[in-house]
Formats: sequence, C-alpha cells, structure tokens
Amino acid sequence: MAGRGDVDIWHVEEAPADPGERADLCAEYPEHADNAFGSVEIVYAASPETAAEQARREASETSERIHRELTRP
Repeated sequence: MAGRGDVDIWHVEEAPADPGERADLCAEYPEHADNAFGSVEIVYAASPETAAEQARREASETSERIHRELTRP
C-alpha cells in the first residue's frame, strides 16, 4: 500500500499513576528522543501489545494521509 509507514517500537512501559510524574515523563521522553534520534509518540492502552498495535496503526494512518496530501494534483 502506498504511503504505508514502518514503526519501530523501542520501549513500552506502564504509565505512572501519579499525574505529575506522568506529565514529567511526557515532557522528558520527547526531549531525550529529539536529542538522540527522532521522535516519541506516547500511546495509552490497556496492554503493551495493544499500545504497539495502536502506535503502528496511527503511524500507518499518518503516513497514508501525508502520501495523499503529497500526491494530490
């Protein structure tokens, strides 16, 4: 399928229950990734497997949307 994106899942972890700690991590992880290799997408799901599936699905949908926008006449 044209525009399909590949996603590597580097890390999955349980979200902290404390809202402040969760917010800190949501700010910290993208900063570290930006400095190192790219980007971070934070996905909340009921299980690690569901989170990975959701991340791949969202990346594929985004890739397809970008492909459509770039190939419009």
